[in-house]
Amino acid sequence: MRTRTVLLGEAGYSVLPSFTSRDAFQIFISRDINLVILCHTIPQEEKSKLIVSMKERKRAPIVCIHVDGEADGKLVDAYLHSLDGPEVLLSCVAKVLDKSIGRQIAN
Repeated sequence: MRTRTVLLGEAGYSVLPSFTSRDAFQIFISRDINLVILCHTIPQEEKSKLIVSMKERKRAPIVCIHVDGEADGKLVDAYLHSLDGPEVLLSCVAKVLDKSIGRQIAN
């Protein structure tokens, strides 16, 4: 996670890292969050519950970093594989944020 945090920070994004699902949810509900990235180290069942709870509260897009075989259905806006490189992460974040901004303008 640290590498992703540094990479996103160097790319100009404000990053609010958390180390537990509970902390992530508290940050999510208490701050103006534009994008959530959930790491592959969160157990799948816990991650699925967190996604549902977040989507019930706000429309912020969610990107899941996964390992083979994981899926969270249509609640997630994008997936990245845990082995994807920095260029893929930055490209995905930019695309999801662009799509989200367009969705907000259209609504």
